[in-house]
This record gives sequence, structure tokens and C-alpha cells, in this order.
Amino acid sequence: MNTGLLHTHLLLGGFLLLALVMNKVRAWRLGVLGASLAIVVTGAFNFMWRMKGAPAGWHALIGIKVLLALHVITMCVLIARGTAGAEKEARWRKGALISCALVVVIGLYYSNFAR
Repeated sequence: MNTGLLHTHLLLGGFLLLALVMNKVRAWRLGVLGASLAIVVTGAFNFMWRMKGAPAGWHALIGIKVLLALHVITMCVLIARGTAGAEKEARWRKGALISCALVVVIGLYYSNFAR
């Protein structure tokens, strides 16, 4: 991953994580939706360019990482809508934080250790 794309992912992912932790997803709705869209676009770009020199057996974990990332984005969008109750939003936020942690762990593994 080139440095610019890495910094973009770190900034946008950090913003989403901060919004989830601080319970500000609804207040920062446009920023959260924009960051989610940008992460999907840059992640797809990174996926297309990194497939060439991928380590053996990486497809399964990368597929799981993509699904978990889509879960985080979906929960952010649902929380930003603001139509659910407080209990449901707390459960969604907790699930999104757990999925976000797993996405980071898988990404760090393949970025630093699998090559």
C-alpha cells in the first residue's frame, strides 16, 4: 500500500472509530457517510492493485475483512439514521466496534506479517 492510501485509510478509519466511541455518529452524519464511502472506494482500489503479489491463502481472510468492514459501515449508516431505540443503537455500536477491531487486526497482519 502506498503511503498516501495508508494515511487516508488511517484518517478515515480513525474518524469512524472516534464517532462510534464518542457516540457522535448521528451528530457527524455527513462526515460518517462520506468517510464510509471513501473507505469503500479506496479499499476497492487497494484490493485491485494488491492482488498481484498477494501471499498464498489470503483470499479467505480478506473476504472476511471486507464483510466485517461492510458491517461497520452498515451499522454507522443505521445509527446515523437515528430511527432505532437507545438499546438497539448501543448493541449496534458494540458490534461495529468489535468488527472494526477485527478489521484492523486482519489488515495489520497482512500488511506487516504475511509478506
